[in-house]
Parts: sequence; structure tokens; C-alpha cells
Amino acid sequence: MRFTRRFLLRGGSAVVALPFLDCFLDSKGRALAATGQAIPTRFGTFFWGCGLTKTLYLPKATGPNYDDTPQLASLKPYKNKLNLLSGFRAYVDDKPNIQHWTGNAAITTGIAPANDTQFDARTIDQTIAETIGHGARFRSIEVSCSGNKRESYSSLGGSNINPPETSPLSLYSKLFGAGFQDPSKGDWKPDPDVVLQKSVLSVVADDRKLLEMGVGAADRARLDQYFTSVRELEQTLDAELRRPQIAAHVAIPDAPDEMAMNKSVPNLRKVTPVLAKLLAIGLATDQTRVFNMAFSEPASTIYVPGDSRPFHQSTHEEPVDEAVGYQPITSKFSTYSMEGFAALLAALDGIPEGDGTLLDHSLVFAYTDTSNAKLHAVDGIPMLLAGSASGRMKTGIHYAGAGTTVARVGLTVQQALGLPVDRWGAESNLTNKPISEILA
Repeated sequence: MRFTRRFLLRGGSAVVALPFLDCFLDSKGRALAATGQAIPTRFGTFFWGCGLTKTLYLPKATGPNYDDTPQLASLKPYKNKLNLLSGFRAYVDDKPNIQHWTGNAAITTGIAPANDTQFDARTIDQTIAETIGHGARFRSIEVSCSGNKRESYSSLGGSNINPPETSPLSLYSKLFGAGFQDPSKGDWKPDPDVVLQKSVLSVVADDRKLLEMGVGAADRARLDQYFTSVRELEQTLDAELRRPQIAAHVAIPDAPDEMAMNKSVPNLRKVTPVLAKLLAIGLATDQTRVFNMAFSEPASTIYVPGDSRPFHQSTHEEPVDEAVGYQPITSKFSTYSMEGFAALLAALDGIPEGDGTLLDHSLVFAYTDTSNAKLHAVDGIPMLLAGSASGRMKTGIHYAGAGTTVARVGLTVQQALGLPVDRWGAESNLTNKPISEILA
């Protein structure tokens, strides 16, 4: 009997896909022997607000084998699979430093924003999705760990955001609800309703040029966003018209129960691993190849029950403990944020895939809005890159940016994922210098 990835182990209500066995793969364990198709590389972001505590996260040494630091302790199991990036700056030029927004927007677009809560271009995840997202059901998936429907930093530009899933149940329903078919069933066939929807969208797309000829510039911009959404829906329908391939050793679980969604640290510790696991399964089953997880908002208001001040308020009101040289309570919130990132990495690294794990076939960009929340500083913003992007990134390195633009990180990410881009950003953030030290 000849086995393929479509052969599934079944038990109870779960569907368990076989791992990438040697008989499925080429001699290098990086592509399917039957088709020669490479295991897809995924991209994701993890955002947290209010930065880190410099004296607690920043190693003394750069390069490989850098020293461990207290605030990154939860990431130690993945130290050899990530890069720590420090010392980069978001240049504002003649624009204001918009508190808790400039850093966020400059990192994700390469452009210092002119207005609060607005992006001056599409965010990096959406640019990347244009290249690596084809073939998956969803262009990208967004998730808010606190359940805030405005907590998404993925955008096609302007003030519009790609709305996040706001609970484990809503994420499960998005990934494994309507439109998801069991690829092991012998009677798998395209849904007639999907065929009809695809036909209708094709007619709409054909009318695009006619529409654009009769409207002004502002309406053309609106139409561009609209047709981008149409293309995204077409991509989803295209994927649903093909038998999905499950690409790793994962189980499709039952739908989770409703969980409380709020910004308390104990609740975030419960919810984030569940969201991360569902996201990882969605990636492994090729529901999407691009995701964005927001642990908190800029000016983070996560809190510990019983404490009088949430994170952002603490950054401004808690005095520095002269004995240690930092704000003790504030620094704990930064540590909690890194624990959330560790939960995401644990979920990705816990799924075997090909010659490594799902994390090895991913590139996850963790970033924040400021280097010092009390001062709203945008120089020295800490960032991390996890995963090797299927061998295209070196890992285990601390690289100091020495005051160069944060856009160098975005340029590096895009080049690692195969985008044909040699420069990125605008004005003083425009750069043609990727971080060659971490590119493989």
C-alpha cells in the first residue's frame, strides 16, 4: 500500500495527520517526494506594548553565544532558534513622535506615521502574504489575546485593520468551521456553493476597470482596498475548491469552550497557549501561511488583579527602585509579555514537520512600540526574529543595530522570505541594507 500525507489516522472526534515520514519526503527532508513541492514557509508577527526593561533584557555581548538575561528567561528553550535585535531606531524626520504609535507603524511599514492609529502603507505581513500566501485558504489570520476587536496591527493602509479573532472559539470556527473539509474522506468534492461564489466574484473582478474609469482618486483608493478584499476571498475560495493537504503531525481537536477574554495576566496565561496551539494547527494544515498575534495594545493595559496600576500606568507612575536601577513592577509586565511570546514559540516548535518543526519552517517577527515607555522613546526598540524560514536565516545571534533604522529588519525579513525587494521604507527610514549577518 502506498501512503501519502492524505492518509489520516482517525480516532474519536479528532483527525490526526501522519507526520512527514521519510517515504513522503525527498532525500533532504525538505520537499514532498511525490511532487517536489517544498514545505511552505510561514510568516507571523507577535506584538506587545510598552517594550522591555533595558537593564533586564539587553545582553552585554553581541553575536552568537550571547549572555542570558532575566527578562528573556522564558525564551531560553528557543535561544538557538531566534535572533535578538537591539539598538534600532524609528526615524520620525519632521513628523511628531506619536506616543505608542510611531514605533509600531514604522516597524511594520518602514514609514513614520503622520497620524495616530493610521498606517501610511500596507503592513509588512500583507506584503508578504501576496508572495507566500497563495494556496492557503486565508490570506492571513489575526488574533487578539485579550479579546479586543480593535487589537490588530495588520492593515492594507490607513486606519482600517484586518479584524482579529477575539477568542479561542472564534479562531477555531474561522480555521476549522464552515469551509473546512476532511481531506481523508473518499467523497471529498468541491462545495457547489463555493463554485457559485467563485463565479460571482469573477464577474465582479471583470468589472473593475470599468468602475475605476469613472471615479476620482479617493474612490479609486477605496476600490483598491475593496478589490484587495475580493482577491483575498477568491484565494480562500480557490483553496476550498482543492483538496486540502495536511502537512504535519497534528490533531484537529473539538471546538474549545468559551473562555473569559480580558487583559488580566492570569487570564492571558490561560488563553494565549490555547490560541497559539490553534494557530499552529491552522498553519500546519495550510489554512493560512501568515498570522498576526497581538498580546496587548500599544500603551499596554494588561494588569494583575489586586494591583492598582496596569502596565502603561505603571511605566509613568512607578518610581525607579534605586537599589536595582529600574521599575520592579513595570519590568514584571514586560516579562509577562515575553512569556506570551514563549507560549507561541512552544506551540510552533511542538509540531514536527519534515526535517525540523513548524517553527523551523517559519519566521516570526516579535516587536513592540517603544524602547522606554516612560519616555515614549523610539530609539533602541527591542525586536526578535524566531525560526529559520526554512533555512534562510541564521539563528542564535544578538545583533545590535547601532542606531540604524528599524526598516532594516523589515527588509531582512522580506528578503529571507523570497520577496524581490532591494530597498524598503521612506525618508530617513529608507534602507537598502539588510542585516546580512543573520541571512543564511
